[in-house]
Amino acid sequence: MAVYSNIKNVQILIKLLKQFNIKDVVLSPGGSDIPIIHSLETDDFFNCYSVVDERNNTYFAMGLSQEKNVPVACVCTSGTAVCNFLPGITEAFYQDVPIIAITADKNPYFQGQLETQKIEQTNMFSDVVKKMVSLPVVKNAEDEWLCNRLVNEALLEVDHHGKGPVQINIPVVGDTGEFFEDEFKEERKITRIELPMQSEVWKQYSQKLQGKKVMVVVGQNILFDKEDKENMSEFFNKCNCIYATEHLSNLNCDGKINTYPISEIGGLNDKLLPDIVISLGNNLAAYNLKPFLRKNYKHIQTWNIDPSGKVRDAYKSLTDIFECKVSYFFENIIKHMENNQKEHEYYSEWKEVINLLDMENLPYSNVYVGKKLAETIPDNSVLHLAILNSTRITQLFDIPCNVHTYSNVGSLGIDGCVATFVGQATATDRKSYLLIGDLSFFYDMNAVALRSVSNNIRIIMINNSGGAEFHFFMGKERISTINDYISAEHHHSAEGWVKSLGYEYYGVQTKEEIDKALERAVKDSEHPIFIEVFTNMEQDAEKTHEIFNKNKYILGKHIGGMTGIKEVIASKLSREQKNKVKNIVKKIKGA
Repeated sequence: MAVYSNIKNVQILIKLLKQFNIKDVVLSPGGSDIPIIHSLETDDFFNCYSVVDERNNTYFAMGLSQEKNVPVACVCTSGTAVCNFLPGITEAFYQDVPIIAITADKNPYFQGQLETQKIEQTNMFSDVVKKMVSLPVVKNAEDEWLCNRLVNEALLEVDHHGKGPVQINIPVVGDTGEFFEDEFKEERKITRIELPMQSEVWKQYSQKLQGKKVMVVVGQNILFDKEDKENMSEFFNKCNCIYATEHLSNLNCDGKINTYPISEIGGLNDKLLPDIVISLGNNLAAYNLKPFLRKNYKHIQTWNIDPSGKVRDAYKSLTDIFECKVSYFFENIIKHMENNQKEHEYYSEWKEVINLLDMENLPYSNVYVGKKLAETIPDNSVLHLAILNSTRITQLFDIPCNVHTYSNVGSLGIDGCVATFVGQATATDRKSYLLIGDLSFFYDMNAVALRSVSNNIRIIMINNSGGAEFHFFMGKERISTINDYISAEHHHSAEGWVKSLGYEYYGVQTKEEIDKALERAVKDSEHPIFIEVFTNMEQDAEKTHEIFNKNKYILGKHIGGMTGIKEVIASKLSREQKNKVKNIVKKIKGA
């Protein structure tokens, strides 16, 4: 029986080499690579070759790979041994030969600290490898996930859009002489399916969907045409699925669910957990959907549709990458699915929870602005939501399905929201709305003076005298000086600036004034319109929590059981009381 190293990142590497069918390994002796070499040499799966000279190791591997037409792995110890891999790896790169350079390393914490044989190994081949990964020292589940993902990324790249070498740098930290005899379980292997995709592939994956709850997570920046929507509706009709969308998804088809309110307010539970996630598009605004799926990663698998074939393991459960367009995926998968879906239990479970939400009779606040904007924005408009609070309060409410929505949530920076919006508005004759907070607006206020600003622009700025977002998730009770630098309290107004630029300006401080100003914004104007809504950041945060708590109570009663009891209790506590409870729990755990 084979013996394997007790060092976790070595185990992960060996398992995935087997699962990717990398049989041929060329080994050079050393101290750091003992756990790797001994794990390989005792496993009959591998064909091991000994080459003492590391420079000849990679050249030998290249010849082996060329003759057998398979990827070959090379293993060396740390230090200058890695330097000696460079000539052969360079030759392999320019000949497109698939070589996996496995370079053992010392503890990364000791880089530059006079540690024996510890040199910088991670950028040595940067110009002559298709991919370089440096594995973590695995101490916990997070490290283990990262290590698995990085090895998958490197091995997937060996023959992705052409062949060539990759480097896997592996710090070997632990008892290098400790081994165990066992047949251990396989690692998670990520599979990439590239064009052309044969009918057998579609049959295989369509069968995997049978009897499963499927969540199709639709991120931003995908353009769906009429045929796409028809195919996606047909997929829904054949599958027990939902399309988990936000306004940023810009998708309208059968099975669409705006999951944002439930994920943000706190209604996620085991009944809503999918078996399979199909992910497409870029980022979402929802903070809590990702943690919900990540927490349950052992119970789900994720398929990612990505034309570039990138490894995007957002939910820690990626198993399959479809390197194709979204339209191609749905066009082909529905051809191989059976027409046997009569009930939509999963969709019904989501709808049941969402229909419980109560967003009526809102007080004067930033949330009321989001509600009223959603109710009044005209069909076929453009809507840009500045990051964080502006995105949150609007996504709690339905908007017309043909309003095209944007938000800079790719990197989620405060800068550029106004300029991006002005660029969008310049490219269309449609009425274009921007909902933005005061800090974001004043940061980017020069953009409202650009020469391309036209009369189709409608800017709604919520001026609550600072960063309400920080009061929403933290507040004065946790940081008494929060308004000084974190929320950056101010007492500025945009009125003088925008009036000087020729904007039609409205300053509002009541629900009635908001209603009137937004109804004016629907109508044509000879000038761009600017609506400044004056609220208070602390009150906005508190009222948002009150709205969320009311709905948590409703959802908690619906969920039932211990989870429901927790939701009900939490809904009855103020934020200050919740923080006190958290501190008590921390003290108990620390005792």
